[in-house]
Amino acid sequence: MKDNLSILFNQNNNIKGNLVSIILPLYNEEQSIPFVIEELFEHLNSKLNHYDFEITFIDDCSTDKSFEIIKTYSKISPKNIKVSVIKLTKNSGSHVAITAGLNIVRGDLVVIMASDGQDPASVINNLIEEWEKGHKLILASRKDNLDHGFISKLASKLAWKLMNWSTKLNMPISGCDLLAMDKKVVQSFNRMDERNTTFIFRILSLGYAFKELQYVKRERREGSSKWTFWKKISIIIDAATGFSNRPLKMITNIGLLIFLILVLRWCYVVFKIYILKEEPSELTIILNTVFTSLSINILLLGIIGDYIWRILDETRKRPLYEISEIEGQIFKLNEDRNDF
Repeated sequence: MKDNLSILFNQNNNIKGNLVSIILPLYNEEQSIPFVIEELFEHLNSKLNHYDFEITFIDDCSTDKSFEIIKTYSKISPKNIKVSVIKLTKNSGSHVAITAGLNIVRGDLVVIMASDGQDPASVINNLIEEWEKGHKLILASRKDNLDHGFISKLASKLAWKLMNWSTKLNMPISGCDLLAMDKKVVQSFNRMDERNTTFIFRILSLGYAFKELQYVKRERREGSSKWTFWKKISIIIDAATGFSNRPLKMITNIGLLIFLILVLRWCYVVFKIYILKEEPSELTIILNTVFTSLSINILLLGIIGDYIWRILDETRKRPLYEISEIEGQIFKLNEDRNDF
């Protein structure tokens, strides 16, 4: 009986459907959307017409005409493609938008890509090929980013290395904006009820082995990046504090090191006074030491306070997002899968 169940499980595990969901988070991308949608229409209809595609844009409360443009394209999509757009009630960031998309879509394979036109539609072929080989999680890392200069590329690599170190998760050091995951991975992700965390590290924390591909990220055709410096810093902090206590341990070790240095310093002062019989003239040094200790204490309290705030935010269980509007069509696969 146990062997029969094992065989049945393996058979079901190898059954793959033909619905691919594509999630594209967006915020004020009215200039890029026509190019992105038309490229997807052409490529998916001509190169991958044996699959059905559910393209879902998650509008992170844009203030331009992005929603209306996608609504128009949803009415003229090819036969094997359905387009929908879901608008959130407030701007919460692309990672929340992606989480909303993963909660909603129903594909057998789910692809996440940018809506700014920098991710080529042709990479979807490679993602599907690896999925067909049995990989449940495929990450497309950036071999190069033609939209970034040398300094930006260097800063990006350093940021990803820092996040890898702090989280202890093996993320490609060149970063990953484009990826695909089997529905089993999506189901595991959707069982996680977390806030203030980076979605890509949430996925990696599930423990699924991943296949890494590389591609060249194109230059933006229109508009400008919405990833500000402070948003990038926020992502680094979320990754560092959301998946590991390593930052706390590092700060504790720094505090211990400084404490030992101060102890040795005081031993030296005592030695000068009682052994060498010298008068100390260390007032400035002592004051600097006191103020340095105070600043370190404030830093420690700030880091601990950030962890406490995250605990408070988790216990509140407030909705991560709310949906204000839905337009477009999605596939009605069977009676158990209803339209929105």
